Amino acid sequence: MICKKCGREYEDDMPKCLWCDAPNDNKVDPSATNPADETSQEDAEPLTECEVRGDQAIYWLKAFFFTSLIMIILPITAIYWATNTPFDIELVGIIVYFWLWYVPILIGALCPLLVLLWPIICLATFTSYIFLVISICKSAYHYCRWLHFSKTEQSHFSKMRFSPDDAIICALIPVIGPVFQYFIFRELLARQKEILEMRHQDYRNLPGWLLPVISASGFIMQSGLLSICILKEWIPIVWFVSIFSGIFLFVSYIKTIRAITANTRALNSLTTNDAPRDETSKNTLPQENQ
Repeated sequence: MICKKCGREYEDDMPKCLWCDAPNDNKVDPSATNPADETSQEDAEPLTECEVRGDQAIYWLKAFFFTSLIMIILPITAIYWATNTPFDIELVGIIVYFWLWYVPILIGALCPLLVLLWPIICLATFTSYIFLVISICKSAYHYCRWLHFSKTEQSHFSKMRFSPDDAIICALIPVIGPVFQYFIFRELLARQKEILEMRHQDYRNLPGWLLPVISASGFIMQSGLLSICILKEWIPIVWFVSIFSGIFLFVSYIKTIRAITANTRALNSLTTNDAPRDETSKNTLPQENQ
């Protein structure tokens, strides 16, 4: 074997040249891992705090949505289609009737022996509703934490109309909360776009129709469900419009959380690289300069 570097000869089975330590090209394993790839994997940036909170909010929003879809929306819709007539039973009574009476009857019609599963059905139903309550509480909690952190991070760069606490209070107001969220998200995204474009950073934008969908669908869903609960009267058109609005609201929330979280990560990279902050930030945190 002739070394390509120094031109001297050495044995073909040697892994490298004896004179200049140049590697033997015939002994290089093409399947070996590239050290640059290992370095890139080790140096991969970990998730930021905003990304962790955003992922938690999305996870519990999904858990609440799919659990309510099975344990609430499915029973009420199935009873309506089965009877094909409006009814004035309370919503809780409809749900209990479906899972503890209607479903066992259907199971018994398919196979009488399956009626023995009734205690298991009761236990599973009770456990599912406990998880439903937990999921709605956890989704609201993690969503508020994410919103508070996103507003706090943005306030370091530019002056905000809504403070983090004001944003949470406005977002939790029944019926009109989604209307406030439209202005909160619009302001937050506009400020993020302004700072990131000024620093020539990538910005994740949302379609122009998405934020109005959050406002309109949230208002329709909450007002519709609230009217049914107060009147205790089944109104099919109100029910189905509220459900479809809730689906649009769920999808819109996830897209908005992901977009704002990605922009917040880009903003955090500016502070990591010691980039200068916006001049308006001097008016937002005067205590730091004192």
